[in-house]
Amino acid sequence: MIQPFYGTEMQHESLLLIQIFFEKGKGKSLKRYSTYKRAIPMSKENIQELAEKWLNGTATPAEVQRLQEWYHEQEAMLAPVPDVKMGERIRQGIDTGRRRKPFKWVGVAAAVMLLISAGYYYYNNRPVRQMAVYVPREHQNRLLLPDSSEVWLNADSKLTYRETDNKREVTLEGEAFFNIRQAAGRPFVVKAGPCIATVLGTSFNIKAYKNDPKVLITVATGKVQVQDQHQQLKVLTANKQIALEPITGAIREKQVNAVVYKAWIDGSFEVNNETFEEVAHRLSRKYGVAIHFDNPALAHCTFLASFDQAANLPFILSMLCKINNSTFSISDDQRAVTISGNGCNN
Repeated sequence: MIQPFYGTEMQHESLLLIQIFFEKGKGKSLKRYSTYKRAIPMSKENIQELAEKWLNGTATPAEVQRLQEWYHEQEAMLAPVPDVKMGERIRQGIDTGRRRKPFKWVGVAAAVMLLISAGYYYYNNRPVRQMAVYVPREHQNRLLLPDSSEVWLNADSKLTYRETDNKREVTLEGEAFFNIRQAAGRPFVVKAGPCIATVLGTSFNIKAYKNDPKVLITVATGKVQVQDQHQQLKVLTANKQIALEPITGAIREKQVNAVVYKAWIDGSFEVNNETFEEVAHRLSRKYGVAIHFDNPALAHCTFLASFDQAANLPFILSMLCKINNSTFSISDDQRAVTISGNGCNN
């Protein structure tokens, strides 16, 4: 029977949850878990069920709220884990990276949900079938997959990974940059919305948030074969990008500078002919704020701009609003932004 373990290397970030499911788990890990569960009002079965429903997108708003409430309850209850070896084993799979402002590169217990279940391959010397990671708003995470491929996950992104004898498969909701390790006879497949990207060894960025109007796949090195559920669409090479609109099925390929589309890894914020609405979605994920337009016409203004990692939210907003003669205000709790103005000047 697969047993869960809640790891808790507490940092100063807010704790969400880590669940690691080991095959025949035992020893100090389970002893530590049995101590933790006495302080948890919800049963481990309920938490596991809610977490799995949340990851596969079937949780109701009420269930998501209850799960979030449970996360915050644990922040005050769970003490740091003294087992250094256990922490080192977990860090083999999750690398916090160098901390950069304004993003927070999260570590083991700092706002990352990690689910691992037993199955076909070995992860940290344990048999594992599937791994799923969620990175919330205001954070980023660098992940080392069991096949030694690297993935950088942007804010509000979810990734699941499965490996079999002849295929490595990832499902992405959000944005990620991949640096894939070659493995003869085992292609790496990324499913993102309606797109399926197949590679043998390359680096590329995929942006596929659920509410975005299009999926963007940008290749930095190597080749990526892109298809939808019905047919092969394109084979992309370095500095090529494909944009697919899920609703209309429209496809557009163009030459780009791939460096621009992976700049977020270093904390930069690049705006490449995007609408104010698209930029607002990105800022919401980056800074954890809700952005509202008093005048809907403002949402359609387009921008071309570049901000380094030192730029904060007020600075970015002030520059963008200056371009089209609009203004912005931030709520007292720093969680809501209102943008006002007559419309676009460009």
